[in-house]
This record gives sequence, structure tokens and C-alpha cells, in this order.
Amino acid sequence: ACGSAGANSESPAKLTITSPADGTTVQLPINLRFTSNVPLGPPDSGMDHVHVFMDGHTSDYTVVPTTTFQITNLSPGRHTIGVTLQHADHSPAGAKAQVTVVVSGIGPGGATPGSSPTSAPGYDY
Repeated sequence: ACGSAGANSESPAKLTITSPADGTTVQLPINLRFTSNVPLGPPDSGMDHVHVFMDGHTSDYTVVPTTTFQITNLSPGRHTIGVTLQHADHSPAGAKAQVTVVVSGIGPGGATPGSSPTSAPGYDY
């Protein structure tokens, strides 16, 4: 059929958020976990990596070269966590995923109110 991948085609890149689950209530810090069917690494290695962003702000992202990331500073309330797979030059690799969570507050050992995010410089939460 038109548009189907042939037997010799590479499979499309996939990115799936495995934690937290969509629609859950969470406390800070949030341990974001995702899977990818392509190897990840730092951009300077030439490998693909992930951009993590909040609430649709795709231009305000953090580069993540692994399959885990800790979100340390979000205000209480509903937030959408987005991830996109990017090539080493930051161009889109096509795969993306998102989950919506409700932040209820700060869990034991979490960030304190007014603290700066340690894992995501540049975020304006």
C-alpha cells in the first residue's frame, strides 16, 4: 500500500514516556523515564538525544542524553511534560511523546519553594 514501509526500510524512531503515567498526581521531584528505539547520547557524540520541555514550550527545553531526567521545580497544578527525539544537530528525528500530570506539592527530599531547578537551567516555572 502507499506509504507503507518496505521490508528493507529502517523502522521509524520511537519515544515513549514510561513514568510518570499520563493523568497521575505527582510530587516533586518527578523522575521522568522514557524509552527510545535508537541509541541516545550527548549531541557532541553525533548521537540522537531528547529535548524535555513543559507545557508546550518547545523552545525552552533541556537536552537529555539518557532515558531518565529529574524535574525538580514545577508549580502545583496541571502540567504537560513533553519529550522529542532530536538528531545531534538538534533537528527533529520525528518521535515525540507527552504526559499530563498534576503536581500536588513537594515530596520528601524534594526541592524547596523558590529553589532553582538543578536539572533544567533556563526553565521559567
